[in-house]
Amino acid sequence: MARILGLDLGSHSVKGVVLTSGAKSSTTQAYAEVRRAQEGERADTLRAALEELLGKMPEGHVDQVVIALPGPSLTTHAVSLPFSDSKRVEATLPFEVGSQLPFDISEVVYDYQVVGQKDTGGKDKAADLLVGVVKKEELQSLLALLGGLQVDPRVITHPALAYQNLFTQMPGLFEGASEGGPVAVVDIGHERTSVAIGQPGKGVEFARTFAGGGRDLTRALATEFQTTLPEAHAWKEAHGAMASAAKGPDAERAANAFVRGLQPVLRELRPSFKAFAARTRRQVAAVVLCGGTARMPGLAEQLSKDLNLPVRVMALPADAAAMIGPQETPSAAQAYALAMRGNAAGAKAPRFNLRRGEFAFKGGYDYVKDRLGLLASFAVTLLLLLVAFGVVRNTVLSRREAEVDAVLCKTTQRILGTCETNYDRALNMLKGVESPAAALPAMSAVNLLAEVTQRVPPEVPVKFDRIQVDLDRIMLQGETDSSKQIDTLSAALKGHRCFKDVKEGKVEKTRDGQKVTFRLDVQVQCPGEKQGGET
Repeated sequence: MARILGLDLGSHSVKGVVLTSGAKSSTTQAYAEVRRAQEGERADTLRAALEELLGKMPEGHVDQVVIALPGPSLTTHAVSLPFSDSKRVEATLPFEVGSQLPFDISEVVYDYQVVGQKDTGGKDKAADLLVGVVKKEELQSLLALLGGLQVDPRVITHPALAYQNLFTQMPGLFEGASEGGPVAVVDIGHERTSVAIGQPGKGVEFARTFAGGGRDLTRALATEFQTTLPEAHAWKEAHGAMASAAKGPDAERAANAFVRGLQPVLRELRPSFKAFAARTRRQVAAVVLCGGTARMPGLAEQLSKDLNLPVRVMALPADAAAMIGPQETPSAAQAYALAMRGNAAGAKAPRFNLRRGEFAFKGGYDYVKDRLGLLASFAVTLLLLLVAFGVVRNTVLSRREAEVDAVLCKTTQRILGTCETNYDRALNMLKGVESPAAALPAMSAVNLLAEVTQRVPPEVPVKFDRIQVDLDRIMLQGETDSSKQIDTLSAALKGHRCFKDVKEGKVEKTRDGQKVTFRLDVQVQCPGEKQGGET
């Protein structure tokens, strides 16, 4: 069984989920979360947190690592094309994406996911695409940091499109969230919020990320109580609550501050839902929350009031819940969805992956050892097919050989008066002096004419006025541009084994002086054959 590690490189903490994936099912093997230091360079805090997280993972080889691009560096563009053929899409996207960028397309890496198709009445369908774009230097820096920790992700995906794996592979997670309508997964992190809107069982139809999240709530709390950000963050984690979950004067005062801090997220969520409705003519029916901020009591209730939609916190499958505590479930959702991305195959696997072009993943044979049984069955099947092919081929060849022997026997019986099925002996007998075939010349006039025409160099412009072909002599009379081209033609004819000698006759210029006329006499005698065709 393959082991897949989904890594959520959050700005506040890094999370990892390990799945063991089989042919028909997957099992959650481990989960860990490590807080990042809030002071220091981002690369250094990420490296330190990841090193600690990897140390908490189970020992043994991980077959595949899947991550989502961290931070706000990824931009998302919605593109509609009148076709969905992948080759035409690949050829068109550089122009579509490049026109929306403030810098050159050569400076970025991008990929796309088809999120909708429409019938246009033709052979091809129109396609709606979500295109994620990131600068090459940022992707290169991330891969260098991970490479220093011996982590080489096979897939780097869009943080919102990561939830495609839950929509398609685990539609049961969204049961009861809506009455068959579209569901919005809203992942509210520390600095960034991701939105994925889709139909359970079908996939994501709209996705985007934007700045805003738990840090805004912390700032609002620090402003309200005139305290430092670290103290406000610690109080938020220990006592923070919203709506009916806020009990007591301080909690209610803090809840009002949290509502103010939540406004940047709401200002982006509402137009996102409207954009989805404008494109699909369907309204978002429910919201499912995840991300570290979703752990705050009463947040779902508050968002339900603000958005006028049913909102609940995401729950993971039973096998994952056994490894991940209920308090950590919202934080673990993206890491779990990323691990499920590695479990997807074929049509269920999302296309989007920034490991392409110069950043393409090189370890394409990681799963071979886990699929030796499948490879062995393929090898046995191939061997059986080869054996069957050999039997059939030998049977057909034996039948054809018998037919050839019968024809050869009939031919030698008619010409020589005796049946012979050995090809070499029959050929020698037919060439012998006692055979009627002995009188046949090795080369006919037609053969000689064909050899002459094939020997004329294509770069020599020649017009033949007269060609006379005998079995021992060929006469060529015509015109060309210059005497040099006559020499070229003569040399080409001498290259044939049966043209023993080529003599040039009188060369004269034509009346207009533009051409020269010539005559060539070619003596014909093939090696091993006497003059006149007698052997």
